[in-house]
Amino acid sequence: MNTSRQDGEVSFKAFARILGERSPSYVTQLKGEGRLVLSADGKRVRVAESLALVRSTCDPGKGGVVARHAAAREAGAALAPSEAPEPASADLEAASDDPVEQSHARRRAKAMADKAETDAKAAERDYRLSIGELLEASQVEQALSRAGAAFRGSLENLPNTLAPELSAMTDEGRIRVLLAVAFEHALEELSRQFAALGRREEAA
Repeated sequence: MNTSRQDGEVSFKAFARILGERSPSYVTQLKGEGRLVLSADGKRVRVAESLALVRSTCDPGKGGVVARHAAAREAGAALAPSEAPEPASADLEAASDDPVEQSHARRRAKAMADKAETDAKAAERDYRLSIGELLEASQVEQALSRAGAAFRGSLENLPNTLAPELSAMTDEGRIRVLLAVAFEHALEELSRQFAALGRREEAA
């Protein structure tokens, strides 16, 4: 896996594929609308943050919010650090001297921040699923259940398989070897089942 994916940054073309094979022009449109979070050099897309922003601004009625996001980013880039705008929560608190209104504003700001964090986590999960870093819990449970059942069946079948050979043996050393080979075969089959699960994750 390449470093850019681990860092959560991909090219514009790759981000179009993450969105469901959308055209590059759609990603260009998102960039123009201020609905993407870009890398420091502006040449790559921050995946989790951008997915969360696209989701939160997908409602046409939020066009004004999109515009404000874009304007705020452009203004912030042009200002010196000392001139950068204060956080939204501070603006809300400063909007009124009424303690009750300030309390409401703080709660609204916290709710918005919590929602943004939840959306970002959901977007990161979806992204990691799409590139095969994660599997659904149900898929893992099914694979483990099948592997366990196969291993149990192998062990339960050993008496039927080994009894005819063991009954004819009197050499303890040969008996030990036969048992060791049979158990090793069962363990190799279990290992193969787990390896198949790993290959499935890589190919997802």
